Amino acid sequence: MIFLLDENIAPSLVTIIAKLGYKCFHARDVKLLSTPDETIFNFAIDNDYILITHVLDFSRIHALSGKQKPSVILFRVEPLTIEFMKNVLTENLKSIESDLLNGAFVVVEEDQIRIRSLPIKSS
Repeated sequence: MIFLLDENIAPSLVTIIAKLGYKCFHARDVKLLSTPDETIFNFAIDNDYILITHVLDFSRIHALSGKQKPSVILFRVEPLTIEFMKNVLTENLKSIESDLLNGAFVVVEEDQIRIRSLPIKSS
């Protein structure tokens, strides 16, 4: 698995994810700073990256796309700290790995993690 951190996620998370044994890039590393969310979404598809973000728009983009990839981990926590992300990923990444590989939209909240298989079917 290779992760792509959206520009709203601290670049220091790259090192934390690497210590967990995964490849990871920040949006700045792949020249995606200040680009539209749709561009980041498509880049993640094209490169088989799993997107980590704090932007709610990716759920809408995914629903409209009807696609099974990219998997997304959306942090819905305020304030979002690097320590919180580190703890969540360290404690849960292995257990959700198969979901992410198969296509999942993972929502991380303060007290729960919800996993929705992709594609998102609009009603």
